[in-house]
Amino acid sequence: MQFTKPLFLLLPAACLSAQLWAQAPVVDMNSPGYRAQSGGSMQAEIYQQLQQLRQEMMTLRGIVEEQEHQISQLKQQGLDRYIDLDRRLGSLTTGAAGAVVGSSSAASVAVDAAGSDAGITGAGDVAGAAVAVPDDVNPVAVNTAPAIASNGNDSSDYTDAYALVRSGNYDQAITSFLVYVERYPSGRYTPNAWYWLGELYVAVKPQNLKAATDAFQYLLSKYPDHDKVPAAMYKLGTVYFLNGNKQKSQELLTHVIDRYGSTGNSAVNKSREFLRKNF
Repeated sequence: MQFTKPLFLLLPAACLSAQLWAQAPVVDMNSPGYRAQSGGSMQAEIYQQLQQLRQEMMTLRGIVEEQEHQISQLKQQGLDRYIDLDRRLGSLTTGAAGAVVGSSSAASVAVDAAGSDAGITGAGDVAGAAVAVPDDVNPVAVNTAPAIASNGNDSSDYTDAYALVRSGNYDQAITSFLVYVERYPSGRYTPNAWYWLGELYVAVKPQNLKAATDAFQYLLSKYPDHDKVPAAMYKLGTVYFLNGNKQKSQELLTHVIDRYGSTGNSAVNKSREFLRKNF
C-alpha cells in the first residue's frame, strides 16, 4: 500500500505525454510524397524568379532601344542644323562677290565660306595626284593631302569635309569634297559638296576658275531642283565675269532675276547688285 500514492500521481503525467506525442506530426523526409512536394515548391519559386528577371530584362531592353532612338534623332537634328547653317552661310556671304577690283578688266570676287581672302594662304602650283570625278566634269588635280578617313556614313563625312571649310583649310577641303562626291555620287549632301567645290576653287590662291565653272555647271545640270541652284547660278555668273565672259555673266545673272524674282531668294538681290555695279 505504500506505493499506491506515487503511482496514482504518475498516471496523469503519462497520459499527458501520450497525448502530446500523438499530436506531433511524423514526417518521413525520405518518402516520395515529401520529396515531390518540396521539389515542386522549389521549381515554382525558381520559375517565378526567372519570370521576374525576364520581365526586368525586357524593360531594360526597351529603355536602351528608346535611348538609342533618341540619340539617333539628336544626331540627325544636329546634322540638319549644320546643313541649314551651311545653306545660310552660302546665301549670306555670296553677296560679297559684288566688289570688282581695278579700273579695267581686273576683278576679284570676295570669298564666302569661313573667311576672307586675307585669311587664305597661297595655294601654290597645283600638284599631286588627281582625284577622280564624274566623266562629264573635267578632272582637277589637287594638292597632295593625307588620306581622307571615312566613317562610312555620308552625313558624317560631309560634316568632316565642311569643318575644313570653316577652319579655313581650303586645299584639304577641296580634296575631302572631291573624295566625297566620288564616294557618294547619290548622297544626300552631294549637291552641297559640288556647290562648296565651286566656292573653294574661287577661294584658293591661285584661283582655279575652270574647276569652279565645272563644279557649278555639274550641280546645275544634275540637280536642277536643288535649293543650292539659285546661289550656284549667281556664283557661276560671277565666275564668268572673272573669266572675261561678261555677256554670259550678264545673261546668267539676268536669268536668276527672271526665274527666282518672286521667290525672295537672296541670290536675286545679289544678282541685281552685281549687275548694277558692273554693267
